Amino acid sequence: MSERAKTDPSTQLCFKLGKLVRRVQQYYDRRLAPYGLTPSQFFVLDVLWTGDGLTVTELGERVALDASTLTGILDRMERGSLVERQTNPSDRRSLLIRLTDRARALEHEVLPIADELDTSLRTPFPVDDVAVFERVLDSLTDVMGDMPKEDD
Repeated sequence: MSERAKTDPSTQLCFKLGKLVRRVQQYYDRRLAPYGLTPSQFFVLDVLWTGDGLTVTELGERVALDASTLTGILDRMERGSLVERQTNPSDRRSLLIRLTDRARALEHEVLPIADELDTSLRTPFPVDDVAVFERVLDSLTDVMGDMPKEDD
């Protein structure tokens, strides 16, 4: 039997990260459902609430989603009257994603959901520990970004 076969998967960093991500996803699923939003839609809205009128490329970079995944999310959001696609006046080949009045009205109801989770995750830990954790998360994100893609 190989050494790998004896390893308990629950001790692996990716297993622990996956478990955390699933719990965060469940939290958002439960809390956003009354607003008819998915977590992915919420993250798109959150970016647009910070700066409306982004191109699909800019938005994809900020929410860390590829163009095809983001396009599907935006299609559903447009059908739900949350966003509109408009021609970019400075580049007619690209579209700007703009919030609708309905999406703007949701901001004050939905943002406290994210703030509540963020506060509950930070509160049990000293500020210095949270800062280290944030640096580690950023570094792990960078490491994953540097890994070869399937089509490389």
